[in-house]
Amino acid sequence: MKHTTWKWFVIRRFLLILVLVSLSESLLNIFYRAVFYPWLEQVFHINFFMAEWESEQTLGLLFRSMVYLAVWGVSSRFPYIAGIGLQGLAEKFAGSRFTDYISAQTSRMSQRETQIYLMGTAVLTLLIVVTMILPYVIAALVFGQMVEAHVRQLEEQELKQREEYDRRRNLLLSDVAHDLKTPMTTVAGYARALLENKDIPGQEYLETIYNKTMQMSGLINLLFEYVKLDSEGYQLKKTRENIWELLRESAASLYMDFERKEMEVLPEIPEGELWMQIDRLQFQRVVSNLLNNAIRHNKPGTKVLIKGEQEDGRVTIRVCDNGEAIPEETAKYIFDPFVSGDESRRSKGGSGLGLSIAHKVIAMHGGSLRLEQVPEGIYRKSFVICLDEGVSGLHCMSGEHLAEELELEYIEKDNNI
Repeated sequence: MKHTTWKWFVIRRFLLILVLVSLSESLLNIFYRAVFYPWLEQVFHINFFMAEWESEQTLGLLFRSMVYLAVWGVSSRFPYIAGIGLQGLAEKFAGSRFTDYISAQTSRMSQRETQIYLMGTAVLTLLIVVTMILPYVIAALVFGQMVEAHVRQLEEQELKQREEYDRRRNLLLSDVAHDLKTPMTTVAGYARALLENKDIPGQEYLETIYNKTMQMSGLINLLFEYVKLDSEGYQLKKTRENIWELLRESAASLYMDFERKEMEVLPEIPEGELWMQIDRLQFQRVVSNLLNNAIRHNKPGTKVLIKGEQEDGRVTIRVCDNGEAIPEETAKYIFDPFVSGDESRRSKGGSGLGLSIAHKVIAMHGGSLRLEQVPEGIYRKSFVICLDEGVSGLHCMSGEHLAEELELEYIEKDNNI
């Protein structure tokens, strides 16, 4: 239906443009025959060649005439043989009718008068050609604007339809999550109560039921959070917070998790304070999510770096590790909802919503979150948060520069040790 509507729009507008161009061309012909040519003859005593002919102006005839007149005007500047050759080619190009007319007009003129006549006629012809082409140029511009306006209108309609679809989808997800939350809480409560009674057999089954129920409850909570952030009218609750202290707290809160996984966390956070207006709960959730992902999806012995930088009003936070790279096909869509990578990543409890929520939260703060992977260096995988202390519009250090900088810092630390 959309393609049919678009087709008929183009046809109608194109026919309208053709009618207008034809009308403007007819009006120009009337103007030249009734006003312009008589005025030239009366005021300047110039008998323009088109005034003697009954046919209307045609761009082809005018163009051939202009070329002929221009060649005759400049042929005297060429060597004699070359000038004669150019004149012969111009006569063939213009046609015998026009050349006979020009010969009759200039037969009694001197060479100087002939050159002036030819050059003046060439200028007038050029002027007429421009005025004859002008309606086509204007028509093309107007048609382009019509098409552009129609495309913009269709895009706005599609945007509204997409927003309405997203609103309905979020409402559906919210209702489903709400309906699931109560029974899941009940199941988890009963499973926990049974686990506390050691006399009941099948404790390992009850433990599995409880763990899976809690995992599903966590997924429902994430679904709630994603829908809430995407809902119309939701706003962050910003307060003045110390970014560097928040990073230190986030790393410290997960220190035991890093220890249990036999992983090393290396905080490189500037001393002092950096105060910014942020939503503390949401922002800390982003940092914790990135650190938790590093714990969940890397092998024991992996080094994880959380690094904060401030330069020229830009704040950059990096969560890097030296673990295995994320496959390229997954990395392209890593921030899309329900994208959790390959089967090994899914088996570790990833829902694919955490990074999507983190990406949305940082965007709502006027910043950006992206994944950088470099083939060489100590830390080859890095999630980068960029924030601007003033307005948005962020530019951060490239991955290659990051790898070089971190590798130099790593070598310097080893030498100091």
